Amino acid sequence: MSDDAKGKKPFRQDQPVHPSLHFELSSSQAVCHFTGDWNISAGGDLESVNQTWYSFFEQDLAVKQIKLKVHSQVNWDSRLVAFISAKKKVLLKNGIEVDGDFPEKLNQLIDLRSDQVESTKDSSVSPVSGSFLDWWEPFCHWLSSPFNFLGAWIISLLMLPLLKTQMRIRDLITECRQCGAAALPIVTLISFLTGLTMAFVGSVQLEKFNAKIYIADLVCLAMVREMGALMVGIIMAGRTGASFAAEIGSMKLNEELDSLRTFGLSPMEFLVLPRTLALLIMTPMLTIYADIVGMLGGLTVGTQIMDFSVSHYIEQTQASISGMWEVFSGLLKSLAFGLIIGLVGCFKGLHTGNSSVSLGRSVTSSVVTSVTLIVITDAVFEIVFSTLELR
Repeated sequence: MSDDAKGKKPFRQDQPVHPSLHFELSSSQAVCHFTGDWNISAGGDLESVNQTWYSFFEQDLAVKQIKLKVHSQVNWDSRLVAFISAKKKVLLKNGIEVDGDFPEKLNQLIDLRSDQVESTKDSSVSPVSGSFLDWWEPFCHWLSSPFNFLGAWIISLLMLPLLKTQMRIRDLITECRQCGAAALPIVTLISFLTGLTMAFVGSVQLEKFNAKIYIADLVCLAMVREMGALMVGIIMAGRTGASFAAEIGSMKLNEELDSLRTFGLSPMEFLVLPRTLALLIMTPMLTIYADIVGMLGGLTVGTQIMDFSVSHYIEQTQASISGMWEVFSGLLKSLAFGLIIGLVGCFKGLHTGNSSVSLGRSVTSSVVTSVTLIVITDAVFEIVFSTLELR
């Protein structure tokens, strides 16, 4: 025999050109043999392969264990890796033990892909579906994710005074400018119109009791107690919270978060911490600004429509605030609202999926979740204040 003949693998006449598979069954164990050419460049349709796979499991056989075997003569590439990974995950999900007899490199690629391939719903496999673990594990993950995120954020915050954090001060200043100064136009417009509207609506009712002068009290107390912090919170949820979710979500889609981890940078400290701290700093400031602008809206109605003098309206406004607690209660709410918006926006961004559709859902979810939590938190604050007789 020549040297060339010794180095070549024996050619099998029955070796199919296109991808194929066949099963061998013994008692409760089956062996699936992969044969043929599984290279994408070789062509061939997988429809017949899938039909063979489906037909075997549709026989309602009591298969508890299956061995997937790829022969050494098989030519393969990522096509075979994807096929085996998807089928293996379906089999495991349905309680069938899977054993593999693969070439070493193929086995490594399958193990590498197993954590990335999404679970494929395969109606051809008839074992029990919808088991308790099918929903319990995702539910536990969904329930624990916010707490894990909050715990990591608290740890990063506690490391800040020790100067052991990766947060950059210039990032904090940049985010403060984006959250604060850049939001002034929309906050000014909404706050002024809110004060204007409350003065109009209140004047109609107070005029019936000949008590129009108390319109200054109405606008002032409503702005400092409720409307100032609430309107700023809703504005920041739709503007800044959505921006955080979109920015971080886009970075995840572009694998920039993985690049940060590769360089030893924590996304929690490098991205999340400066954004949340910026909102904590700027939201109370914007709330004070919104209170003042809202009172100016009420002043405009009082002086231009109700014929009050500016000095008289200001005196009535000052008299309506019995103490600084009225102002502090609104600022306390704004701190909570800012923290909620920052954490929710960053959390949704970090947990964005691997598609543009999931990015849109994350942005929408961040706004809806933030506004819902803001309203709930505001109600809780009011209940606590009323219970403690702080009103």
